[in-house]
Amino acid sequence: MRKVYHLIRRMGVTSKYKGYYFLADAIKMSMESPEYPLRITKDVYPPLARKYKSTPNNIEHDIRTVVNVCWSSNKDQLDRIAGYTLSYKPTNSEFVDMLAYYLSENEWK
Repeated sequence: MRKVYHLIRRMGVTSKYKGYYFLADAIKMSMESPEYPLRITKDVYPPLARKYKSTPNNIEHDIRTVVNVCWSSNKDQLDRIAGYTLSYKPTNSEFVDMLAYYLSENEWK
């Protein structure tokens, strides 16, 4: 998890955002089951909501806040992680997938 947290921090997000921890767990979940596509609204939000004693809507909102922070403050880094220039802000699901893929290919080892 240390590398996951390190990557999120490099994106300009600190632990002051609740979504920091939610995003880290979502990335970990994505990396642990690469054999099938992650359905974020069914496979990620409900388990995280139970773990953190929250609601799926709050989990979604807090991850979206982190995506907005990364998009507005560190787009160059986000483009580099995506591997191409992004023309629109990624959805939560796209964002989790990009970071999980980046870590699995470059840093997770």
